[in-house]
Amino acid sequence: MLTVIAAIAVFLVLVLVHEFGHFITAKLCGVTVHEFAIGMGPAIFKKEHKGTLYSLRLIPIGGYCAMEGEDEESDDEGAFSNKKPWQRLLILVSGALMNLLLGFILMCAIMFSTNSTYVNVPKVQEVQVGSAAEAAGLQPGDKITKINGAGIETYMELEFERSRYSGGSMDIEYVRDGEKNRVTITPRQGEDGGYYIGFRPKVEPLNFGGRVYHAWHYSLFYGKAILVSLFDLITGNVGMEAMSGPVGIVSEIGKSAQIGWESLFGLAALITINLGLFNLLPLPALDGGRVLFVLIEIITRKKIPADKEGVIHLIGFALLIGLMLFATWQDIVRLIT
Repeated sequence: MLTVIAAIAVFLVLVLVHEFGHFITAKLCGVTVHEFAIGMGPAIFKKEHKGTLYSLRLIPIGGYCAMEGEDEESDDEGAFSNKKPWQRLLILVSGALMNLLLGFILMCAIMFSTNSTYVNVPKVQEVQVGSAAEAAGLQPGDKITKINGAGIETYMELEFERSRYSGGSMDIEYVRDGEKNRVTITPRQGEDGGYYIGFRPKVEPLNFGGRVYHAWHYSLFYGKAILVSLFDLITGNVGMEAMSGPVGIVSEIGKSAQIGWESLFGLAALITINLGLFNLLPLPALDGGRVLFVLIEIITRKKIPADKEGVIHLIGFALLIGLMLFATWQDIVRLIT
């Protein structure tokens, strides 16, 4: 029951925030919004205000912001299709931007609620004897700024890049006494099979500014990890069986809810940032796909007919449904094996 309640709450909040982004931006741009709905299926509550129907629907998943002229031509002055390209772009990206903003807010909530007053930072506190760090000449006080070209701002990012290492050399850039330095090392494998650089991180006080700083960079790190994982999936570095669908997400939400609200907020932040970035991908049926059509219109100064664009989005939607079903099947297989 806790899993069901937590999953419904997370999905409702994430969708509500996303659709509210579209809704409020559409209103500000003078677009006629026929309905703003939370949930799907039959309406259990509805109220009309200033030409917009606000509804709460029976099935607590999804939601929508129905705009005039969103998928077809319209003579209405307030139609989405009749607005200037920059206005349509703003409306289209606003949902994803709200999801990204929510991720940052959730990370701030976690950082300001934690009882810890200290945090690990990507600076060397102590070099382990006989380690790769010692062999490379790293010293206490060195600040790690890059690993294999990837920027490092937090210790979480450092651990992420270390976890991606699978052998060979590793390029490390660091700052010592204000000067940038670079060294190539070969991390050594531990008894658990992981590879380690060989130093203990420095611990620094976590004040107000530090909490905001880490909330911001943890949010950026989540986005980076999502994009890297997507790239690994596309390039075949990670198999399709690693994908997780709705069943897997609900399962993880349940586990996080049992651990505590901070764990649940952390997972919700990851999911909402993932939702925001995924929606910005230039794929048909996604907000990013619609953005692509607007950008083509701006470049060519020729609007693509709404019926042709609609067919492309319909095909894209069908493919996305197929992908979701595949991911759901993978989730079920993992649960029963």
